[in-house]
Amino acid sequence: MSSALFSFLGGKTMNLPEIFNSLSKLQESNSISEIYKLNDDLKTHNLALSAKDAKDIIKTRNNVLKAQGRIELNLDVMKSIIKELGKSSYVNQDNLVETISDMYEVFHYVKNSTSDFLCDEEILKTIMFFYNTVYGGSVELIKGKGIEKIIDNFRNNKDIDDIKEEEDN
Repeated sequence: MSSALFSFLGGKTMNLPEIFNSLSKLQESNSISEIYKLNDDLKTHNLALSAKDAKDIIKTRNNVLKAQGRIELNLDVMKSIIKELGKSSYVNQDNLVETISDMYEVFHYVKNSTSDFLCDEEILKTIMFFYNTVYGGSVELIKGKGIEKIIDNFRNNKDIDDIKEEEDN
């Protein structure tokens, strides 16, 4: 075992599962810290995440990724969702964590349903357009009609500008 890893483990000899468990806990702790740091962005919209909220968000993230059979190497998608939802007039302190979790789930459902052909930014922009403009902040409508509309538009080669034009008419 390398001396750096030995030092990291507190000078204890550990078997492989214990090492992975320690690294997993460290990664979870770092992820919670990263999410918690988004309070700097959220406070301008009178919103805040507690340490428990950040932990719940990471737990939801892990569950969604597992359920959707996906792997993410960073928190970029989750952080983008949190920042975008922080700007929404439909999000308040009472529904913040639940809305973040729901929108993260919607994001990955759309990502899987479009076979990764849409980039993350396009999916997020489209979901937020439906949430803020078409469905007036209704997560239920996004999870129902919104998902199907997004996927249908993708299958019909329509981008966000086409969708906006249709909704305006």
